[in-house]
Amino acid sequence: MSVLRLSSPQPATTPRPATTIPRVRSDELLRGSREIVIEHRGEEYRLLRTRNDRLILNK
Repeated sequence: MSVLRLSSPQPATTPRPATTIPRVRSDELLRGSREIVIEHRGEEYRLLRTRNDRLILNK
């Protein structure tokens, strides 16, 4: 007859406090426009709000 030994449960790790990620509302970025250009590291990206009120970011 074999004996099944269960390992003791590992202590739960303490969750790290969540860092606060800056939040910007899309209407604050777009300011009533449907499209804006975002410059990042010398490149241009276009942020577009579609007719279905979705956002598309293109390089």
